[in-house]
Amino acid sequence: MFIINLSSNDERFKTVTFRDGLNLVVANRTDTSDQGDSRNGTGKSSLVRIIKYLLGSGPPPEFRTPVLQDHEFRARLNLPAGEDGSPEDVTVTRPVKPTTRASLKGWSEHPDGELQVDEWRELMGRHIWHLPEDSSTPTVGQLWSQTVRTYFGAPTKIHNAEAGWETGVRLGYFLGLDPTVLSRSGDLAILANQRDAIKKAVRDGVLNHLSLDEAGLRSRLASSRRNRDKVEGDLRAFRVDEQYGEHQRRADLLTSDIRTLNDEALLIERRLGEIARTAEQEVDTSTDELRARLARVYGEVNIVLPDLVLRRFEEVAAFHESVIRNRQEFLREEAESLQRRMEAITVERTALDTSRAEVMQLLQDTVALDTFLDAQRSLTRLDAEIADVERRLQSAVSINQIDDILKLQTAETVGAVRAEITERSDSLDRPIALFNALGTEIYSDREANLLISPTPRGLLDVTPSVSGDASDGIRSVETYLLDMVCLISGLENNRAPGLLVHDSHIFDSIDHRQVASCLSIGARLAEEFGFQYIVTMNSDFLQSVVIESAGTFDPTPYQLKVRLTDASEDGGLFGFAFR
Repeated sequence: MFIINLSSNDERFKTVTFRDGLNLVVANRTDTSDQGDSRNGTGKSSLVRIIKYLLGSGPPPEFRTPVLQDHEFRARLNLPAGEDGSPEDVTVTRPVKPTTRASLKGWSEHPDGELQVDEWRELMGRHIWHLPEDSSTPTVGQLWSQTVRTYFGAPTKIHNAEAGWETGVRLGYFLGLDPTVLSRSGDLAILANQRDAIKKAVRDGVLNHLSLDEAGLRSRLASSRRNRDKVEGDLRAFRVDEQYGEHQRRADLLTSDIRTLNDEALLIERRLGEIARTAEQEVDTSTDELRARLARVYGEVNIVLPDLVLRRFEEVAAFHESVIRNRQEFLREEAESLQRRMEAITVERTALDTSRAEVMQLLQDTVALDTFLDAQRSLTRLDAEIADVERRLQSAVSINQIDDILKLQTAETVGAVRAEITERSDSLDRPIALFNALGTEIYSDREANLLISPTPRGLLDVTPSVSGDASDGIRSVETYLLDMVCLISGLENNRAPGLLVHDSHIFDSIDHRQVASCLSIGARLAEEFGFQYIVTMNSDFLQSVVIESAGTFDPTPYQLKVRLTDASEDGGLFGFAFR
């Protein structure tokens, strides 16, 4: 026996006392009732949830109602204690609020008093389920969900979102396999999920600082390193001149002065050219020649010039010659002055060129402090850029290597799981054969098989199979058979307590004749292997099972004294109706 009774601090709650072997908790349904468990008309499903709650699971949805906030539920259990595992009568109490606390009384493995629910789970894992300390999976909650079942969506699942590797570890633990070996597939699944999430985030631009383009990152890294080496080399060759700016201003001033002298020299050259052309055009003509030319001109028109005119002409010619001589003297003196200035410009320009050359040499051989500091800042930026690209490249390599790591570790995990199955093949033969035998007993015209193998991803695949159509009834029978086989295997391997609880929903889709077979098998196996098999069922459904099975199953010895009904407000498990 595992559960002795179930009660509450509310006197209206119907205390349920259990016995060894098969326990049928029957609920009477009236013909006009359509309430079902939606308002806890009978509470038979709530009974199963309360058992799970007392054994450490989370609170069921109906506990959220205000009318239950002051409730406490209690269960008297037979728990193993000491090295020999002798049973002790232990009372566990858990309030609806707070859900994180529980209390124990009468168990030598823990002093009487309150404890955290996590601590209660840890005690059950060590003393009831005998979980290894170095294994985090399966958890106590997962194991209880297998033996106190409320989910029937799939034979191997305990809830819809359970990961495949968790399913394999849980079932493998019942079947006697090493959970540390089976849990490796969980590490691979987590790694694969992380890889997929990272790659998707990179593709979607969520992690825009990451890139999976190793080749592009290597090219960028090489370019950055080359630029850094160049700047670093320039810095080593730099000779910093703190007066670099003054030299630069001096060179600019010298250049400006030279440009001014060049402009002045150009103007002088133009003026000298004009003087030379003017001197060539002014002709030095003698008085006699002018007189003879004048006489010829007048002679051609038959006019003879008088002596007075000739004398006046000679006077004008003499004055003209004087003017020409004076102008030529002026031009000569101007040309000489310009020539001297040109020579002075040449000398000055040469001196300025020499000075500028010296300054330019200084500028060429040194750098300004600002330039040096800019180069240092550039070097720092390049160092930071190189470090960033190196990190990004390392991340890209790591992410891209996950595939290789997964392939390698998956192959190792598949090999380890296969070796574990092979090593435990003798102990696995019994649950496999039992599954086949029980399936044949329920369906004489069908074949039942329990298939155990590693998947290509290293998971343990446990597939219960009953031949025929994939109907809900067949799936429910597969669930029933798997639970029975797992519990018996767990008992034989000292990995499970003697308790199996099925809510009535497991039988809803099964033909009544097969339900009778399941209950008969459950009663027989519970007596043979010494475990409690608790089943909740409506009275009308149970009556149909008895009738259609032609009396092959008699429920009378297994029905508990407590009878639940929805005929009255106080007939259900809680003693009052609530939504």
